[in-house]
Amino acid sequence: MRLLDALQACANTARQDKEFISAAAGLPCRILLEVQSSEGREQVIAVGGESASAIYLSASPQVWQQIMLPLPPVGWHSFTAATRQTELFSVRADAIQVAQGLHALERLFEILRGQVSEEAVADEPLDLSGLTGRYATLRLGNSERLTVYHEFSGTVGMPCLLMLHTAGADSRQYHALMADAQLQQQWHMHSFDMPGHGRSPGSSRWLWQDYRLSKAAYLSVCEGVLQQVLSQPAVMLGCSMGAAMALYAARELPERVLGAIALEAPFRSSGRRTVHLTHVQVNQAAHNPSYVRGLMSPSSPLRHRRNAAWIYSQGGFQIYPGDLAFYSDEFDAAVDVQGLDGSDRPIHLLTGSYDYSATPADSRHVADLIPGAVFAEMADLGHFPMIENPTVFLRYLAPVLESVRARLN
Repeated sequence: MRLLDALQACANTARQDKEFISAAAGLPCRILLEVQSSEGREQVIAVGGESASAIYLSASPQVWQQIMLPLPPVGWHSFTAATRQTELFSVRADAIQVAQGLHALERLFEILRGQVSEEAVADEPLDLSGLTGRYATLRLGNSERLTVYHEFSGTVGMPCLLMLHTAGADSRQYHALMADAQLQQQWHMHSFDMPGHGRSPGSSRWLWQDYRLSKAAYLSVCEGVLQQVLSQPAVMLGCSMGAAMALYAARELPERVLGAIALEAPFRSSGRRTVHLTHVQVNQAAHNPSYVRGLMSPSSPLRHRRNAAWIYSQGGFQIYPGDLAFYSDEFDAAVDVQGLDGSDRPIHLLTGSYDYSATPADSRHVADLIPGAVFAEMADLGHFPMIENPTVFLRYLAPVLESVRARLN
């Protein structure tokens, strides 16, 4: 099939796709796909309408063919990933309209590679009956009191594993791990929602105002959970923002942190905070989930990708960009892991190939700063491995957890 015909077929599919239709409702522009050639540009209208304005996506035939592969190579697996390849892929549009259309654009890229309908579900819904949830009031060092929601599962008496969620999300990201029968036998697993996230209430000092997470405040909450909720040392497993804190806490709280497993650990991840994350003209519940959807692997099942993004659609006002004040603006691995030593405690880093926020090269750089740290790349995963494809992720995580348990004994 000619490339132009294939693109047109994808455009026709998008017009019938329920999620794309919902994502594009009210979009004040069209989306035009352009194929660059020596004869000029050919256009395929992906979203109809009478608007004169448009979002133009332009690339060579070779690039479009890469994007349309069932498993695109790294860099062509999402709209936001492609926009980083500025010499090969161009976007001509008003920035606000791109932000308004981000949900439709990311869904369109899924359709372009044939990820149209959810896979036949072979696995049963997660059995969460083994999880227990409670609220706890933390008394922090600055005399502040904060209430957090926390969950736990597994076997009392086994080593504690404390899991930290990503920026703008909550501990539901770890439900698949906490519900795993084998892990429940080997660990006493805990997770919690940061204040103002998920089921944890926020503080009246910053709700609806100017929430910004600092390194000191984040560490204080983690120390409070370790001391007042777990009441014993733990191995910390964190992803993204949580990975940065797991490494930092391992350095700062050596008596409470037995080891660290950092998923998608950043070196310096500047540039993730944008004005569109809380812009008055942009639907936060559609834009922010799409902003992270582009970080996932194209091989991750559609149902899991949607679930991972859904958590972000429920994020509170300013919570995601406020978390990025720590993750994107403040954390600097060259400074914040200095002095951390993996020879006395297990330190592992795991990063998905399709993550462009904290790339495998970034995480490897972090590991190189820590004597004795062990790094591994996860070839078929993205930025949210524990929720975007938990079955595949466990293949990488299980041997790491076994290694950590062996060193604890």
